[in-house]
Amino acid sequence: MAVPDVIIIGAGISGAIMALELARKQKTVLVIDAGPGDPNSRKSFQEHFLKSPIKLPEVPYPPYTNQPAVQNAARYNSSMQFAWPGFGNSNRQAAIQTFNDQSHVTVSPQSQIPFLSTYERIVGGTTWHWLGVSLRLLPNDFRMQTAYGQGRDWPLQYTDLEDDYAKAEAEIGVSGDVQDQQYLGLTFPKGYAYPMPRIKPSYSDDMLDQWMTGLTLPWLGNLAPHMTNTPQGRNSIYHDNRRACAGNTSCIPMCPIQAKFDATITLQKAVNTGYVTVMPKTVATKLNVDVSTRNVMSVNVTTWVDEIGGAVKSTYLTAKAFVVAAHAIETPRLLLNSAEPWMPGGAANSSDQVGRNLMDHIVYLGWGLAAQPVYPYRGPRSSGGIESLRDGAFRKQIAAFRVDVGNEGWGWADNDPTTVTRDLVEGTNNSGTNPNGDKLFGAALVKRLNDTITRMVRFCYLVEQLPNPNNRVTLSKSYTTPYTDGLGIRRPEVTYSVDPYTLEGLKSAKKATETIFAKCNITNYSKARPDDGYPSISYVNGQGQTENMNVFGAGHIVGTYRMGTNPKDSVVNTDLQSHDHANLFLLGSGVFPTVATANPTLTIAALTYRASRALAKLV
Repeated sequence: MAVPDVIIIGAGISGAIMALELARKQKTVLVIDAGPGDPNSRKSFQEHFLKSPIKLPEVPYPPYTNQPAVQNAARYNSSMQFAWPGFGNSNRQAAIQTFNDQSHVTVSPQSQIPFLSTYERIVGGTTWHWLGVSLRLLPNDFRMQTAYGQGRDWPLQYTDLEDDYAKAEAEIGVSGDVQDQQYLGLTFPKGYAYPMPRIKPSYSDDMLDQWMTGLTLPWLGNLAPHMTNTPQGRNSIYHDNRRACAGNTSCIPMCPIQAKFDATITLQKAVNTGYVTVMPKTVATKLNVDVSTRNVMSVNVTTWVDEIGGAVKSTYLTAKAFVVAAHAIETPRLLLNSAEPWMPGGAANSSDQVGRNLMDHIVYLGWGLAAQPVYPYRGPRSSGGIESLRDGAFRKQIAAFRVDVGNEGWGWADNDPTTVTRDLVEGTNNSGTNPNGDKLFGAALVKRLNDTITRMVRFCYLVEQLPNPNNRVTLSKSYTTPYTDGLGIRRPEVTYSVDPYTLEGLKSAKKATETIFAKCNITNYSKARPDDGYPSISYVNGQGQTENMNVFGAGHIVGTYRMGTNPKDSVVNTDLQSHDHANLFLLGSGVFPTVATANPTLTIAALTYRASRALAKLV
């Protein structure tokens, strides 16, 4: 193979967009990915999904067992969290040891909770199971320190990314309506239109919007919650040789007809140019940096055949420039594993910021039964949300959030319709909807299920988290022996806690659920579970009582190699170019200085377009 102009490590959305943009400028590109490709046009993935009794985000995708110590490309998945001790478990340390034994991402003894969001290692990345939400960041998201005295300002402003947001929306194929999105400072050029019309609001969206009319939330400056249509990366009409959304409601973990965008679409366009080659099942293990020039000269890789054991081949690959697009856990893992005696902190880490400031949108779930049917399980998993609470003066003391309103009933919140069905068949009351212990069958069971399931409402609050240098990714070193994977590479280790600012946002989310549900005549069934597998945090309420709250991850892995203008406290510049190594670019939400208030994928894509222009000039 001829030496390419650029090697890209990671075939998710940022790697795919970068490959296509470089190919359009006739640059040769090699894309490597630790995971496999799609073997048969998602048929085997779909089969795994259909056969699984639990529809977790990663269920369709390999690897299919939790054996990170022997797997050649292990990855962090939701089922690994089933070993995390609930607040009812008195043997916490032993349970955490069990968690670390089966989890690709281990936790340090200092962790309050595990990191709550997971990811894929597969060609196409986590866009295989993303929801498709394609929101822009708000102007104030870029200036949190200046506006509210919290977090850190970005070295960019909203206006710096406005054109690149448009390019990202075009490539993803976003369905939306500009009029819906002109809130809290968002602006669009005159005459701008999304690539496709918006996905129509669900019946539930329309009813909730009516029921919330006139409601304000005093502790958030009397902001009024109301439903806003969500711009999303799925086809509302036939587009880009792909069908329109058919309402399968299985967007997480997968769209069976590829109406939802995933990065393999862009990657295939890149390959079709003739300038891009993709090498799957190839794990980058170390970047080799020249001691005199400080440029990256090559990358050590190991190519594997079988998920566990089997033949592996190790070599190194060279290029003029290198891009790491392996997201905010695997990217710092690679950089830290590239340490040398003269570079003890690893590659790109003279600032000691690689791995630090790990963030997510911490999720609080609220669920209840409406007084009348709202008919979930129709349309995409979510078609609208409450966006009016994403910004305001309250952010000086309370973390902001957006509210994703689900169309999948209590599927996430309570594993329904399974839980309710079992309650009504077996006479149990795990869902809370069968207090009399009824055991039903036949027509009576059908009638009760129809009455219950059609009234299910679920709110998901995505609460912003502040950058904290102690929330970090390192290489595994806990306990007696470092945890390694099947290739002998130390697994990522996370130290992770919730800051007081985010806790105030979570408490605000709980209060908002109670307030909105009361106004909408929705009976609140939200509860904290003490069981293992439901991470929780504790806090003291206004009455001096200790409360526990389950928290979840939004799938938004942010921070760990942030951008900035000062090489002493940041890892990359505003073009996502390493301060330390001129021919190294780091992509993805790891560059975000703050988590902000929007799902990160659209901003990841927009920043990639910006970085592609700088890299193309370099090579």
